[in-house]
Amino acid sequence: MAGAGPRHTKALGGSQMLQRSPSFELLILDCDGVVVDSEPITMRVLTEMLHDLGVAIGAEEANARFIGTTFTRTLELIAELLGGPIPEDFVRTYRDRTFAALETELKPVPGIEAALDQIAIPYCIASNGPHVKMRKTLSVTSLLSRFEGRMFSSADVPRGKPYPDLFLHAARHFAVSPGACLVVEDSTNGIAAALAAGMSVYGFSGSAPEDRLRAAGAHRVFCQMADLPSLVAGIQ
Repeated sequence: MAGAGPRHTKALGGSQMLQRSPSFELLILDCDGVVVDSEPITMRVLTEMLHDLGVAIGAEEANARFIGTTFTRTLELIAELLGGPIPEDFVRTYRDRTFAALETELKPVPGIEAALDQIAIPYCIASNGPHVKMRKTLSVTSLLSRFEGRMFSSADVPRGKPYPDLFLHAARHFAVSPGACLVVEDSTNGIAAALAAGMSVYGFSGSAPEDRLRAAGAHRVFCQMADLPSLVAGIQ
């Protein structure tokens, strides 16, 4: 990416906004783990419920198995672990327990709000999660207004991540070519989807192992949201 150095324009409210990148026209963010710090909460609830069913699984293994998958695929993986169908009330109980925990514990990913304030290009969310979950987590963290009308779910397309459908759907919505999109992901499935879509993808290692993101093919890996505006603008 070419960058002519940091030039700034004033944004409303007196905050500094980095000038639009000549390389990127759209920023596509994953939701869980990139915008909201939900994955430690949802994985804790899931592993607790699996333990109740006699499946001993640690946090690291749960993260590797489930993070970045669609909910449908997650249920298939759980059935494989159980060696049979999941209990009839599992989904309802999981959603009830997860939403209750998110309501009291969920926070935005540190620095995401300040980073968004400095980004001049359009941005959106593209998540394997359902719309109801995105709206819940963004509402709890007071971020919903930033993404209203710009949230895309795997439910909107035939195939979720790791397939490219979701990211291509978001790009079409904004009439932006895939090559002009930057995706920020914290999962291997998300990185695979972005690469398959022909988009640039940066791995966010706030809670994900850097080596796993690099091995998945992320073009860059960063660990704090304070770096995101410069990365989007092509300054770093």
